[in-house]
Amino acid sequence: MGATTNGRRLIINADDFGMSEGINRGILEAFDAGGLSSATIMVGMPAFDDAVRLARDAGAAFGVGLHFTLTLGRPLTRAPSLVDRRGEFLEPMQLLARALLGRVSASEVEAECSAQIARVRSAGIRLTHLDGHHHVHLAPRIAGAVRRVVEAERVPAVRRPMKPLFDAPNWWHRLGARLLVSVLTQMNDPREWAVKTTDHFIGSALQGAPRFAELLVDALDALPDGTTELMVHPGHVDGPLPGDDTYTTQREVELAALTSPDVVGRLQSGRIRLIHFGDL
Repeated sequence: MGATTNGRRLIINADDFGMSEGINRGILEAFDAGGLSSATIMVGMPAFDDAVRLARDAGAAFGVGLHFTLTLGRPLTRAPSLVDRRGEFLEPMQLLARALLGRVSASEVEAECSAQIARVRSAGIRLTHLDGHHHVHLAPRIAGAVRRVVEAERVPAVRRPMKPLFDAPNWWHRLGARLLVSVLTQMNDPREWAVKTTDHFIGSALQGAPRFAELLVDALDALPDGTTELMVHPGHVDGPLPGDDTYTTQREVELAALTSPDVVGRLQSGRIRLIHFGDL
């Protein structure tokens, strides 16, 4: 179920909301500056409660989705097919390999997805959508389970990370990872689910790019008609991140770009309408 749109509508969504208080602080700084409209929250992370408080204070203009997590931290449920010997979620490629071998329990994925949705809703957050940390919501065996849950739970929208591989600024950046996500999206296309999604998606080719600010401006200037999601990862990094996440100084670079006059000016020019998934 694609989104029917007129003109250029843009959702700028910050992933990893709740991973740390510094990341939370950066996300809200970008929102307050007019540089983003949405974030996806991670349950089971150290700064989840802080993210909930900030989301409540931000009000309805700030859309909050679930950043469904199967590759960082520990599950809320008993899920032996999803964890290692320590009881922690698997690394992304380990999870994908286990899924491809048919060793992931779809019922465990359903239970964990339902539990993460319930945790966010019980905190008083109205979910606008769902996406996946490392795009796990589209992996084999996992995608079907997530689809059943979001349809049953009436989560209104889901990320569709389908983007041009070559007709994009910085197209060679992270090409292998982007190709994998493209294949998974084609195999498990959210447009076939009973949810809403965007017409376009950008962000993967910008992630960690040396010229992030310049490439972001180029992307905004070339924004197509319809509804586009721009995935970003802004934040302040005050210390080690959960799972020893190595995306650190890059978050500061993204935050500086999203709050810059070049970006905010374009978003306030009237040429682009900034929305969140709840507006689809």
